[in-house]
Amino acid sequence: MIIEVLGVGDERSDELDAVVQDALEPGLRAAGVTVRRFDDPARMIARGIRRVPGLVIDGKVVCRGRVPTAAEVREWLAAAAQKAGGPPG
Repeated sequence: MIIEVLGVGDERSDELDAVVQDALEPGLRAAGVTVRRFDDPARMIARGIRRVPGLVIDGKVVCRGRVPTAAEVREWLAAAAQKAGGPPG
């Protein structure tokens, strides 16, 4: 699973990055989840994200323009894991 945190190097993007790290449980880390941070406006625009920050999980934009809760991120991660063939770990 690949998680992309998209922003412009601002405080909200930093906050989203921290929420994602908090949401990652040890089982997900062990399952090979990769978190990438991009502070590149061109990458955001290419993903259809016009307001920062943005969160992409396995190529799908799941959140844009706000910082979600860790619980929301966990739900999106669980859904992505199920779609990929079952829970990680």
